[in-house]
Amino acid sequence: MELTAGKSQPVEDPFYPDTSNPEIDVLHYFLDLSWDGQTLTGTTTATFRTTTATDTVRLDLAAALTVDNVELDARPVSFEQADDGLVMHGQQMARGVRHTLTISYRGEPVSTPAPSRRLDSTEGLGWNTDRDGNVYTFQEPFGAFTWYPVNDHPSDEALYDARIHTRGADVGVFNGKLTGRARAGGETVTNWHVDEPMASYLTTIAIGPYRRHTGITNSGMEISYWLMPRDTDLLPTLKREGATAFEWLEGHAGDYPFSTLGVVVVGGTSAMETQTLVTMSRGAAERPDAVLQHELSHQWYGDAVTPVDWRGLWLSEGFAMYFQQWYEGDLGRPMYAGGVDEWRGYDNQARQQSGPPGDYDPQSFGDLNVYLGPAMMLNEIRKQVGDQAFERLVKTWVTDHDNGHVDRLTFTRYVNVETGRDFTSLIDRWLDSPRTPRPS
Repeated sequence: MELTAGKSQPVEDPFYPDTSNPEIDVLHYFLDLSWDGQTLTGTTTATFRTTTATDTVRLDLAAALTVDNVELDARPVSFEQADDGLVMHGQQMARGVRHTLTISYRGEPVSTPAPSRRLDSTEGLGWNTDRDGNVYTFQEPFGAFTWYPVNDHPSDEALYDARIHTRGADVGVFNGKLTGRARAGGETVTNWHVDEPMASYLTTIAIGPYRRHTGITNSGMEISYWLMPRDTDLLPTLKREGATAFEWLEGHAGDYPFSTLGVVVVGGTSAMETQTLVTMSRGAAERPDAVLQHELSHQWYGDAVTPVDWRGLWLSEGFAMYFQQWYEGDLGRPMYAGGVDEWRGYDNQARQQSGPPGDYDPQSFGDLNVYLGPAMMLNEIRKQVGDQAFERLVKTWVTDHDNGHVDRLTFTRYVNVETGRDFTSLIDRWLDSPRTPRPS
């Protein structure tokens, strides 16, 4: 298997250092998971390269999951678990050499507390089960470690394959392409392949009595809709909105950056831009604003082009929020909170509570400060360069940084070069000011 596409330059996160392990770069995960309704049994095979010489490797793994065995390059190695981490000891490994870890584990997974004041984060991050026992995950800025060993940080993207064993008629749904499905011995097994590098927070798993429905856009893109029987009434609206939003985005953001696309409806109360398979609760799907379009926007802004660390959350949410109000305005729909021209008061309040978008309070993750202010900043750039130049800018931002990691410096330099103007002070003012700047 060619794994070069999974090569990253991992960093330690300034906000959440406990879930970043920059001494390794995971290139590929193979997740072999079995769920019986109570216990998760898994084997993770992680192919990685060392970024420094070391004899110790650490991955994130929840304490609720007990490791049975670890092999490094097919040889058993010693390990210990502590503080939602798995530390493994082996022979001295030189910098830049590729190795393979095989980790077997089991347990009753639970979610981890979210560093957030958002109401849709109270259920915790990572592995959750709804009132009917169906599994779902939301895991931004972390939480994948609640169900598999992982370098749980956006700077370490990897390729993925997954095999999910479920009981009876329950179906395991994952990112990417469904490459196999079989029923035997009282279980259903699904196989999945992700052919573009993906950050761990963008992985998703859903388990329940799912059925796959499909729709085709006018441009020929097939969109899969994974629904349980209780949610099939949502299908007409999802198919209509999915096709409309996708075609609008291809016109305004550029060609879709991945090979597959789907939506899975789950429990909980949130929605998330999980790569190639948007995860939405029923409540989010029923909201009047363009939630699905917002999450689809992230496939370009956040998934294809990913912030190198969590200081750059605004690079994802600002773009998606700008595109949402642009879309709502173009289609004559009610705009979120009245649209960009009405957001100053909301953004100012969020800055007072959670800090400026470029340096927010890490315990207030995902507040409106990283959505509205950065979208307003993009609107200020648009006003100064004009609609045509701005639309070209937001398209080439994706094509020129596809499968890459970006930060404020990358963005500022790019805008300045592409527009031929110096927007540094404007960008800094909008990202750093404790109060919302006054729009022009």
